[in-house]
Amino acid sequence: MELTVYKKTFLASAGIMVAAVVLFQISGFTAQENSIPDHGSFNDCQMCHAEKYKMWEKSGHSRANKIATGKAPVGADCLGCHTTEGFAAKLKGETVDPADRANFHTISCNSCHKPGSSANPKQLVLNSEKLCDECHTQIRVLHGKGAAGVADTGSFHSGVACVACHMPDSTHEMTFIRPDDTGLSENRLDTCARCHKDNSRETRAKQLTSWRQSYKEAMDPIEADLAAISAATKEKPDFLNSELKAKLSTVRANLFILQQDASRGAHNLAFALEIMAKASKDIKEIKAAIK
Repeated sequence: MELTVYKKTFLASAGIMVAAVVLFQISGFTAQENSIPDHGSFNDCQMCHAEKYKMWEKSGHSRANKIATGKAPVGADCLGCHTTEGFAAKLKGETVDPADRANFHTISCNSCHKPGSSANPKQLVLNSEKLCDECHTQIRVLHGKGAAGVADTGSFHSGVACVACHMPDSTHEMTFIRPDDTGLSENRLDTCARCHKDNSRETRAKQLTSWRQSYKEAMDPIEADLAAISAATKEKPDFLNSELKAKLSTVRANLFILQQDASRGAHNLAFALEIMAKASKDIKEIKAAIK
């Protein structure tokens, strides 16, 4: 009698456990492999990663699809970095159809992580540096490479990983915390302090401001000259010969690298100044021809 009761109890418990496992598989982790989660509520990921979800909500990744939608027209290349589906296709060397963009989701958990199917740390689809570089072209400035006619120019930041500054404490807000951030509490370190421990927050803020001021002082006259050149060539397109037109095109392409970087010298001031020095020299020659 007692053995029969024990068997019934055991079988009932086993049944509950099996049902629980099945329910977990249907609603949770394993479902991520075969389906896209609801990116509005993150039903799959948010169950265990609610804190990360709140961080993600504040990040540019959460708005990536809306940013792309605001551009007209939106091409496959845009969707390759602004949507989950587009990015997945990009990693395979493929593209998505922009006509389907209404069904695409913004950059989210499943864009960067592949639970259960990745050998990379944090279950990332690629190693972190390669992953960031797929869409964020700032690495060219960080490493000081890729500008036409400008020698490779590294800096002390060139060897620092993107996530070291943009994901401190594994935050998914993807923000750089300035030393002079007014919302920074005394107990939370600014991004710079994670490496620069030998100075004060005020000193770090002054250094960052100094870099950006140097960048601005070099860039402002270049932008003014380019505006003047554009106005002059619009009025008289034949001012410049083919050689000078090629130089002007190179100047603009190099400066576009800095514009895309958007760090205003923080990533690699030395490289930025080299680019602007060459631009100034070439612009001087172009302006002489216009006169």
